[in-house]
Amino acid sequence: MHPDLLTVPNVVLTPHIASATVPTRLAMANLAADNLIAFFGGRGPLTPVNQPVAGVRAR
Repeated sequence: MHPDLLTVPNVVLTPHIASATVPTRLAMANLAADNLIAFFGGRGPLTPVNQPVAGVRAR
């Protein structure tokens, strides 16, 4: 975010509003579930956030 936006009186900052739709939130939930299924199935997470810590390689 550009710091000058904080000084504009007619700007409302709303983080993460773009994902606030039912289809997007459903896709996010499905991806989280798929990651858990893969991890507990021994395949590692599909979308690891910190690969060195998770001990997995990028797919």
